[in-house]
Amino acid sequence: MKKLLLIPSVCLWLASCNARKDIVYLQNNKVDQVAAIANQYTIRIEPGDQLQIVVSCKDPELSAILNMPLVSFQTSTSTVNSTNSIITYTVNSDGTIDFPIIGSIKVGGLTREEARTLIAAKIKESELIQDFVVTVNYANLKIYITGEVNSPGAYSITDNNVNVLQAISMARDLTIHGRRDEVFVIREQQQQRVSYRLDLRSDSIFQSPAFYLKQNDVIYVAPGKMRANQSTVSGNTFQNAQFWVSVASALTSVATFAFAIWKYNDNGK
Repeated sequence: MKKLLLIPSVCLWLASCNARKDIVYLQNNKVDQVAAIANQYTIRIEPGDQLQIVVSCKDPELSAILNMPLVSFQTSTSTVNSTNSIITYTVNSDGTIDFPIIGSIKVGGLTREEARTLIAAKIKESELIQDFVVTVNYANLKIYITGEVNSPGAYSITDNNVNVLQAISMARDLTIHGRRDEVFVIREQQQQRVSYRLDLRSDSIFQSPAFYLKQNDVIYVAPGKMRANQSTVSGNTFQNAQFWVSVASALTSVATFAFAIWKYNDNGK
C-alpha cells in the first residue's frame, strides 16, 4: 500500500521537473568560469537614424552658429517664435548629415563616439571656434518587443549596445505562457529581412548574431500550447476538455501501474 501511495508523488515530481526545464533560463551555463564575449556589437549609425548633436564652448554666441535651434514660423501677422531646443539631424540614405557651416559629413557606419570624434575634427579644421566640446546622442533608436511578455511595446535604446536578455527585462520578463525556446529576433537591414530563433534555456544564445540587438529589431515571444488554445474561438472549452483528458490519462496510467504491482504481489504470495 505504501508503494501505491508513492506513485502520485512520483508523477507530480516528474511533472515539476519537466516544467522547470521549460522555464529556467541558461540551464547549461557554466558558473564561475570566464568565457570570451562573442559577437559583441556596438550600435552603428544607419540611414534614417536621427542624431542630436550639440557643440558647447565658453562663448555661447560662437557655439550657436553650429547649433541649429528649433524655430517655429507663424503667419505674417504674428511674431516669429524660437526656442533653445536643438533639432535633430536625420542621416541621409548615403550616410551623410548636413552640418551648419561645415557642410556634408559622412557618419553612416560609425559608432556614436566615432561620429563625435569626426565632427570635432571637422570643426577644428574650420577654425571657427576653439576649446569646444561635441556631444552626439541618438534621438530615435528603438527596439520592439511583442508576444508573450508582461509589457510589450516600443523601447528606446540609450546604451551603445543592448542584448536580448536586457531587452526582455525592459518588458518585465516573459509571461508563464511564453516559450523560452521560441524567441525570435526579426531584423531588417540593407533591404533584407532575417529572423533569428533563440532558445533562452541554453547558453548558445551568447553565440547568436542576434544576441546583441540593433536599432529597430523586433523581438517576438511565441506562446505555449495552452495560450494558443485560449486564443481560438472555442479556446476555453477546448482547454477544459484537454485538461480533463490529461487528468483521465494520468489516472489511467496510475491505475494500470497500481494494478500491475498488485498483480505481481498477489502472484508472489
